[in-house]
Amino acid sequence: MRISYDWLKDYVDVDVPVVELADLLTLSGSEVESVGPLGPDLHGKIVVAKITHLEDHPTGKLQVALADIGEGSRRIVTGAPNVAVGQKVPLALAGATLPSGQVIETADFQGIVSQGMLCSLSELELGDDNSGIMILPDDTPVGLPLAEALQLDDTIIELELYPNRPDCLSVIGIAREVAAITGKDLRTPEITVVEKGEPIDALTSITVEDPELCPLYTARIVKNVHVGPSPLWLQQRVTAGGMRPINNVVDVTNYVLLEMGQPLHAFDYDTLEEGRIVVRRARPQEMITTLDHEDRVLDPDTLVIADAEKPACIAGIMGGAISEVTDKTSSILLEAAIFHGANIRRTSRRLGLRSEASARFEKGLDPQGVTKALDRAAQLLAEIAGGEVCQGVAIADAVERPEIVVNLRPKMCNRLLGVEIPVANMIDILERLGFEVTKQDGQLEVKVPSHRLDIELEADLIEEVARLYGYDRIPATLPKGTGRGGEDERLNVIGDIRNLLVGVGLTETMTYSFDSPTSYDKLRLPADHRLRRAVTIRNPLTEDMGILRTTLISQMLEVARHNVRHQQGDLQIFQLGAVYIPKELPIKEQPDELQTLGILLMGNYPREWGFPPRVADFFDLKGLVEALFDSLGVECQWKAANHPSFHPGRCATVQIGDNILGILGEIHPEVGSKWELPARAYVAEINLEHVLPFVGREIQVEKLPRFPAVARDLALVAPDDIPAERILKTIQAHGGELVKGITLFDVYQGRQIPAGHRSLAYSIRYQAPDRTLTDKEIQAAEDAIMDGLKEELGIGRR
Repeated sequence: MRISYDWLKDYVDVDVPVVELADLLTLSGSEVESVGPLGPDLHGKIVVAKITHLEDHPTGKLQVALADIGEGSRRIVTGAPNVAVGQKVPLALAGATLPSGQVIETADFQGIVSQGMLCSLSELELGDDNSGIMILPDDTPVGLPLAEALQLDDTIIELELYPNRPDCLSVIGIAREVAAITGKDLRTPEITVVEKGEPIDALTSITVEDPELCPLYTARIVKNVHVGPSPLWLQQRVTAGGMRPINNVVDVTNYVLLEMGQPLHAFDYDTLEEGRIVVRRARPQEMITTLDHEDRVLDPDTLVIADAEKPACIAGIMGGAISEVTDKTSSILLEAAIFHGANIRRTSRRLGLRSEASARFEKGLDPQGVTKALDRAAQLLAEIAGGEVCQGVAIADAVERPEIVVNLRPKMCNRLLGVEIPVANMIDILERLGFEVTKQDGQLEVKVPSHRLDIELEADLIEEVARLYGYDRIPATLPKGTGRGGEDERLNVIGDIRNLLVGVGLTETMTYSFDSPTSYDKLRLPADHRLRRAVTIRNPLTEDMGILRTTLISQMLEVARHNVRHQQGDLQIFQLGAVYIPKELPIKEQPDELQTLGILLMGNYPREWGFPPRVADFFDLKGLVEALFDSLGVECQWKAANHPSFHPGRCATVQIGDNILGILGEIHPEVGSKWELPARAYVAEINLEHVLPFVGREIQVEKLPRFPAVARDLALVAPDDIPAERILKTIQAHGGELVKGITLFDVYQGRQIPAGHRSLAYSIRYQAPDRTLTDKEIQAAEDAIMDGLKEELGIGRR
């Protein structure tokens, strides 16, 4: 929101420097982003000139103009195609410096000396138009320095306003805040409309077919309007507000929008069929050409302002070219209305059209300010464009205007703020803000003004008291209570997981909680797969964010693709985030929000001195997950698995009994190709909700052994379908307490090994805590191991 400092002073006496005022606004809740000059520095030898004579240059390509600057005339050679006698234009005299740094000097154009340069908007850095010179309004004083004529000495205050304060989206709205902060009086413009001619009921009618989308519509008709350039002061105000002057009619509507915060629209009355207004939903596939000359296809969710036959405007967003005000327009139908904010926001987003008007309709408007703004615009059109305002206002009104009264308990206010503010001060603050306050039974009965749409609760009033009293005056104190701070055990565990993965060299990534429905096709998930049961977003940010994610795998692959496209193909990344599993569809309650860990490895590990490059593989990923579970004190098992997103035979689940904790493996080649991955990718997805109940946080220690260990190798022949881990657990179970370590150091298949079998060589470490083991004890343990392997698994020695 741009606010002109000079314009602001029309409504409230400001006796503090603009920087100090900006600080006061920020401290009171209206955050000021920046303070700066309205325009570039155009002081010094850039003046307003009037073209009094024009003739062709002898070359035939240029023109020679005589420019009056009030104290004589200057001869100027120009190539501007739009220069004409009688125009008021900016003239940079010899010796002037343009904003770009260019110094203007006298120049000889084949025998004719030019004593300056006529300037375009782009040369003055007042706009982008460089097609011709800048034309000033006819009432611009000749000889006046251009900076003074355009009031470029003004200062612009840029504010970042909260969405719940639409009352501040105007110069008067900010002036109201400044008056409350400084204790000054607010001056609002006096609005007087002189009505002439026919009554409006004889000229038009308003039909609102959907009062929910348009609860209030008002219109006036102004005849005998002379459309032309706006006076200089009006152009200056519109420009200061960040808008482009167009003509006096459009500039008046924009001026009132900036001044009072109420959007208006002017229709060429003579283009409206039967001269009447119908506010309705667009018909399916109905077309309109908007003011930007784009043909737009509408749908029934779009509200339009139509005449008896066709749409003339997209309500609250942009007018139609068919009813545009032009220099041939003589009669105006002036609109001021309130439209449904959510509908305007959806339509604006769908059409890709956003304007100053739509931003205000989205946030809500004061119903009592609509006719005031309409009358203000009609008054200005009569004054500036010579129009005659017809008698009466056409109104379609379905707005309920309940009187909002909120009770404020002074003791509660002081208790919540932690400071003692006298009741008289509270009343003074609220009255300065426009509230009506009555003391009753130790409470304050506060009547809320219509423009404060954000005030509903006692807490809202307490906030008003606090921000005007001054947040900086409220002492900083620690909250009192017996509660114990700190993270809970759940967050501690997740933090430990993050620290471990970062510590082993992985990089954490973060993505949106939204996903694309097409991701499931790319993951090769069947139509009935449980992960396809996702919550659909009604108003997604983009088409690719249409659902709440049910898996992290697709987003991990998307991160990998993004990095590959930026020449970063060697990845070791992880993500901690929630997935959202609905209990039923359509949803009737919040989905389950499950904390999940995703890990992805692809390409080479970072090169280290003295070691050759190494490509990440399945066992690296499995080792990471094992290390993670070991650090959490979780004992888990591995089981071969099949999953449509993973390579057949290169996928496993990690589980405790029948409780599956997660899945990991090599991504299926078809899935990798859908994400344009140049190398094999290995992904793990762990459901931390299933892991957390098994986390063991106690650290167990034992004494270092005093007696030596004995290592024996054991070569076995086992069927291919028996996992090595199952063999290891069987060895441990039958070896008893003497077995302190088991290592698989060789796997062999080939000659001398039966088909369907493989040779597994284990190194077993035996040790006792209280003695040195004898050969007899070790042999007995080894015999027990072999008996167990034979009985349970049918495995024998090689």
